[in-house]
Amino acid sequence: MKNINTNTILQIVALLFLVIIGYMSFSSGSNWKVVQQQINETKEKLNESEETLKNTQAELKKSKEEFEKMKIRKDILIHERDSLILDFRRKNAKDWDELQRIKDSIRLNKKQLIEDRLIAGKALGVNK
Repeated sequence: MKNINTNTILQIVALLFLVIIGYMSFSSGSNWKVVQQQINETKEKLNESEETLKNTQAELKKSKEEFEKMKIRKDILIHERDSLILDFRRKNAKDWDELQRIKDSIRLNKKQLIEDRLIAGKALGVNK
């Protein structure tokens, strides 16, 4: 009689475990739907973030190119200004040595100006 009670108790415990496992598996299915929905929303937000990042990188690249163009234009303007100043000094030079130094400076400055214009024309399409 004692064996029957033990077997019955073990069967009841096993049945109880089966009921608990069944309940957990069915209730986890609804949790799985919530998790899946959260994963899908996260994927959508990630895709939006990637697009925003790509657009920002493209804008940054354009800004860098514009900055380089402005830098080259600034260098050209500086060399043109220096050239005008040196031409003025040459016209107003008092002695031969000063005149020669100014002519050398003018020659170097004009060479740099031509190089800057070529770089601007080839690399960035600046027409000047």
